[in-house]
Amino acid sequence: MQTSPIPSRPERRHRLADLAQGIALVGIVLAAALLFLGRAWLVDAIVGTYTGCHGCFVAPALGADAWLWAGLLGLMALVALSRRRLLRGLLILLAFALLAIAAADLVIFDLLNQRLHLGDIGRFGGEFAANWSVLEANLHAPWGWLKLAGALLLLALPVLASVSARPRPRMARIFGVLALCSAVAALVIHLRDPVHYVHAVLIDNVLTVNLPQTSVRPFSAGFLDTQRTLAAAVPQQCERNAQPQRPSVIVVLVESLSSWQSRLLGGAVDWTPRLDAIARDNHYFTRFYANGFTTSGAEVAIGSGQLPIYPPGVLEYTFDHFAERRGSLPGLATANGYESAFFTPGDTGFLDLGRWLRQIGFDTISGADDPWYAGRERWQFNSVEDSVFYQRFLDWLDHRDTAKPFVSVLLTVSSHPPFLDPRSHKVDPERSFRYVDEQIGVFHEALRQRGFLDHGVLIVMGDHRTMTPLHEDEFAAHGERAYARVPMVVSGKVEMPAVVEDAFQQTDLLPSLAWQFGAEHCRSAYSGNFLRSDPQAPAIVVHARGDDRNRIDIYEDDSVSGFLLDGDESRWLGEAPADAEHIAAWINVQRAEAAARGLRVRQAGKR
Repeated sequence: MQTSPIPSRPERRHRLADLAQGIALVGIVLAAALLFLGRAWLVDAIVGTYTGCHGCFVAPALGADAWLWAGLLGLMALVALSRRRLLRGLLILLAFALLAIAAADLVIFDLLNQRLHLGDIGRFGGEFAANWSVLEANLHAPWGWLKLAGALLLLALPVLASVSARPRPRMARIFGVLALCSAVAALVIHLRDPVHYVHAVLIDNVLTVNLPQTSVRPFSAGFLDTQRTLAAAVPQQCERNAQPQRPSVIVVLVESLSSWQSRLLGGAVDWTPRLDAIARDNHYFTRFYANGFTTSGAEVAIGSGQLPIYPPGVLEYTFDHFAERRGSLPGLATANGYESAFFTPGDTGFLDLGRWLRQIGFDTISGADDPWYAGRERWQFNSVEDSVFYQRFLDWLDHRDTAKPFVSVLLTVSSHPPFLDPRSHKVDPERSFRYVDEQIGVFHEALRQRGFLDHGVLIVMGDHRTMTPLHEDEFAAHGERAYARVPMVVSGKVEMPAVVEDAFQQTDLLPSLAWQFGAEHCRSAYSGNFLRSDPQAPAIVVHARGDDRNRIDIYEDDSVSGFLLDGDESRWLGEAPADAEHIAAWINVQRAEAAARGLRVRQAGKR
């Protein structure tokens, strides 16, 4: 009877190494497949909910990611054939980088309904505390800790994949065939066109999303001189209110508050009944728009009066690009004898918000580190919930020196993704926004009881539309404008129409406040003034798109025109608006001025 020879210790080690490598290579391929299937499921779940078309988006998302899976399978085939440790290590590192990028993209999409952008990594990557606060909140969602365990397991795969150097031709052939099949499938699925009212960026794979941005291309000196000449020809209107009321003003900037949540504004749901009731009893806008797609965009628009659009030469703008006291909201307040204050329950260190607020001149800045919040439960961005936040402001209001009027901006956080309900501690978008709406009602009533609304003005607006896909009804009713629609409600001592039908935007706040303060203010034809009995609408409304960072939308009358940011080759997409040449020049000059401001701040910091 013959017995198999007992393998030597080195041979056993080689076999274990071969087994470990085989498991790791298959594990990497399966992990990628699970990530891509998970993204397809998530895209369909989210987009399908808002479009009423469940099952419509699995194939397009899988088709977009199939190119990545084909590439990863090809890399694994080369790893299985490779005899050289260094080459194998480089191939595994490249495959793992692709896997890590896909995983990060899925996490960000799960948290924020946004895609992973390289520019965002540079902008938000260093904000560890804030990022963890949002991620930690998501861990309380179903499967949250299981996702974390999967991420940790993923880190072990590239280590195991590199332990053996012996070629595995059979495995390489299998991976090669699968790569070819995946590429063919991607090509076939690519022929299908996703439904047009869905952000295409939600369907595209993460590498396509991060193709080079044309917005970074610079302007030539000659081109910019021409643009400045054209922009200078845009009509200006200088005005002053001869009989100003000079009220104190509170501006509540509500995180992710959107028109689609309001039944009054035509929403399919009724998540803001308290705000709608306040609107009916006071003043509201049927067509009010956010200039940007993030909170920082709203902060730039109302704090500096500038458009939150990308300057040339950078992947993402920063607050430094809008750091100028002259023309800012607190600058206007100071020049007219007003006190200015900015309150938020969140971390003012995030993106250097606090530093920027000081640069543009706010007298009082209160954030998450306010001693008033000591011992309170914390949420995203180390914030307290809205009810506690409003109490903090009311305490300030009750104890401030009333010798001069004030303008205050209140930025809420409770409805920041992933939409945690502070009462149930669960991720629940509807209950989260109903809670926020309820607290707006409580705050409004507290101001009424104090008599503030007898002489002051309360303005409530959304900072940006939720970072969620459009509902089919939204697109049918409002088209591309639906990406920017947010509620705008005014209550208190102000003479203006009960319902404002004309289109306004966040940058119109400064000219409107100047009118109320009795300050002379010069505005272009592209700026509006709404806090008056005869609101003066801007000729156009501008919205910086979140799905295409190279595009700005111009709303004029009932039309929407896209403008591509591309240096000297910046141009209109499709039908251009009336006065297109001057509008383009106005935008280009603002971008150039933002770049110059950012450069001045950097140079000042080096001195």
